[in-house]
Amino acid sequence: MTHDFNKPPHIISAEEKTHKKRVPVYILILIGIFFIALLAYMFADRKPDASDAPPGHPNPSAQPATPNNTTTGTSDDEAIATDKGTATGY
Repeated sequence: MTHDFNKPPHIISAEEKTHKKRVPVYILILIGIFFIALLAYMFADRKPDASDAPPGHPNPSAQPATPNNTTTGTSDDEAIATDKGTATGY
């Protein structure tokens, strides 16, 4: 039997419409578990002890970091800006 397109589609009640639009409960449960795990991770160990660090950390033989913009003086291999250009022969 062929479909009769002249008939109106199945009539859906208001309750059926809201049931179709509602987010499934298992998705809401998964999102809730995710947020609880995120909060637990954020607040778990805010003040770690020295015993929590791996052995040899921090490395006492490592040199401290120095900023790139500090100068310790000029050496012979450094370029010095002058007002005379040597490339053009002025």
